Amino acid sequence: MDFTWQSFIEPDPEAELQGVVGYLHPSRYRTVPKVLWHTRAIETQLAESDGLVGYALRAKLAQKKFWAVAAWESDESLQNFVESNPHAEIRITLKREMHESWFQRFGVSGEEVPLTVDGALEQV
Repeated sequence: MDFTWQSFIEPDPEAELQGVVGYLHPSRYRTVPKVLWHTRAIETQLAESDGLVGYALRAKLAQKKFWAVAAWESDESLQNFVESNPHAEIRITLKREMHESWFQRFGVSGEEVPLTVDGALEQV
């Protein structure tokens, strides 16, 4: 199930933005509710974050697979989000319960927004 792009800033089409795509694959089905619970806290943090252009999510619950894609005005604004709570604490909390997880950054222009998970995966 795909969750549509949530827009926070309308970027200049000429702007160079920082894109990021992430993947989480919990080891056990019992971790899936935790991922969903923590996603809500992270969405609240995203809504309050400076420099966020927007984000979208994808979840394949039966397969225990989750993706996120976002665009930020700068690498600095993305890094501030990553290092702030609750994201920083959640990342540490869930790390032991993941079969696989990764995040990849990529450059994106303002005219490419909104991003999709599939489009971001093609970039990395």
